[in-house]
Amino acid sequence: MRFYQPLHGYAYNSASLFLAHFAKDFIKKGDTLLEVGAGCGIVGLLCAREFANPLDLIEIDSNLAFFATLNSQKHPKARVICADFLDHPFNNHYHAIISNPPYYYKNSLESANTQKARATNQRFLPLQALCQKAFKLLRHRGYLIMCYHANLTDMLLNTLQQVGFKALCLRFVHPFKDKKAALVLCCARKNSKSLLEILPPLITHNSKAQQDNTPEVARIYQHFKTHSIKAALE
Repeated sequence: MRFYQPLHGYAYNSASLFLAHFAKDFIKKGDTLLEVGAGCGIVGLLCAREFANPLDLIEIDSNLAFFATLNSQKHPKARVICADFLDHPFNNHYHAIISNPPYYYKNSLESANTQKARATNQRFLPLQALCQKAFKLLRHRGYLIMCYHANLTDMLLNTLQQVGFKALCLRFVHPFKDKKAALVLCCARKNSKSLLEILPPLITHNSKAQQDNTPEVARIYQHFKTHSIKAALE
């Protein structure tokens, strides 16, 4: 799949593919999906293409929403909403909500690029507010599937529990087998009492060479076969 994204500004990366690969195991045919903070729409579209699921993509940035609309043209069941997730009055309830939300603390150094700052800093989308609204929008036993900074896993789990979610599954992503985790992939469920499962770690590289991917990461890239096209809006 070809994905257009802005020449200058926030761009998707390997975490988007890892999240889509993780999320697809919790999605079945007929499920309605919502991606929050969709950017160019890559995660939601990759998840939805498995079973041609109905998909809503919500993105506050009008430029990124434009690219999401462009990328959604071959998915007839996709709808792009350019709005603030916390303020938008949804009229749907979803089987699964997927998000790679901003996780840098509110008082951390922000990018001078507004688009990048909005995608990375929590002050634009606080974690608790995100989880609270997701809980209301999910159907009974619906899934919230997220990617977050590994160092903030305790905060993520605590917030999910406070809102009413039960964390079902975690998978940590490590750059090398002997390095600490950089990301955590998390699936939580509404109205669940299942025990938490910790999956084996996802190791991304064998060495510091950029293209020296582990066999599992190579299979993920081969499965999705994405191609990024950087484009200026004009």
